[in-house]
Amino acid sequence: MKSLASYYFLYYLGQAALMPYLSLYLSEKGISSTLIGLLLSLWALTSVIAQPIMGMLNDRLNDRRQILMLCTLLSPILAFGFYFFDAYFALLIFSVLFPWFQSSTSSLSDSLAVEIGSIAGFSFGSIRLWGALSFSLASFVTGIIYERTGYGSIFFYFLFINAGVLAVLFLFPKIKGSEHKLSMFDQAKQVISNKRFLRFIGICLLVNLSIAINFSFLPIYFKTMGFNKAWIGTTYAIAAIIEVPMFWVSAKLNSKIGRLPVLCMAAACYAVKCLTLAFTHDVYLVLASQLLDGTAYAFFASATVEMVKSYSKDETQATFQTVFAAITTGLGGIIGSAFGGILIDHMGAPFLYFILFVLCITAAVLFIISYKMSSRSIRHHHLQNS
Repeated sequence: MKSLASYYFLYYLGQAALMPYLSLYLSEKGISSTLIGLLLSLWALTSVIAQPIMGMLNDRLNDRRQILMLCTLLSPILAFGFYFFDAYFALLIFSVLFPWFQSSTSSLSDSLAVEIGSIAGFSFGSIRLWGALSFSLASFVTGIIYERTGYGSIFFYFLFINAGVLAVLFLFPKIKGSEHKLSMFDQAKQVISNKRFLRFIGICLLVNLSIAINFSFLPIYFKTMGFNKAWIGTTYAIAAIIEVPMFWVSAKLNSKIGRLPVLCMAAACYAVKCLTLAFTHDVYLVLASQLLDGTAYAFFASATVEMVKSYSKDETQATFQTVFAAITTGLGGIIGSAFGGILIDHMGAPFLYFILFVLCITAAVLFIISYKMSSRSIRHHHLQNS
């Protein structure tokens, strides 16, 4: 457990050191906003394609740490492509190579953590909270550091931290792959034929669309509402801080009341937060609503990873995790960014958040229906056995 806690602390420390500042670095480098948008779109598309492929490869190996180690090693090296090259063609190439390896690390980490946790007897949420802690701490200090050292230093910090992440990976117990090896075609077939998993993805996509749109357009909401933009950083910090204890709470709730009720609570929290932003004109109420945002994210992130594991078999664990991440986070991010901008331009920011409220409350209802159906199926199975 200590090695996993150290891993998540360092992993999200590295993410906080690089990811929020990469677009800003490119802008400081003189890259146009249009090209940055193209690079980020290509990045997102690459992630959607790469994650399932890397997950399938991971499930076919005898040591499930190997692909994650490879991604951890190559990600910071490939990130330096943005540092050393200015030519548009080179930037396009590295916008494919870097996210191909970097985007897979999160879902592969979660797959490995859930498997180790199921063997050792601890929940995913009790480990994931260390990542929330490091990300929230880094959110406060990275901006100050980079103002002094320059944004080019993000790549060196990312390299240094990833060296620590790679070292910790060697401390993980060796998790052997399934003896029953499937072809990539059979792995894909298991995903497509699992209707319960596909329904679960569909419901989670509603929530992930809301998460992606809120993360991208919250600063524009502040501008539209005439709020002081100096509060924007504080809003993200509030959500990040509350995530730490809420990941611990989610671990307890997952085992006590079940994952689907926890997911319903997460969607309901997001719904209330979005409804608040749709109708309020008080910046302090918006800041307070970020407590709901952080709580919802912790509940949602911890429960979904464990739910995805419950749908998969031993030989397809990483495949299911990466497919889930590719669709809900990757594809959801692409769709959310596109339609969020359109809705703000034509209907305004408050209307956008009302739409997000509708998406989240719909997801909450569907999670409850899924829970009722699952409970009925379990009772029916017990009656047949008795």
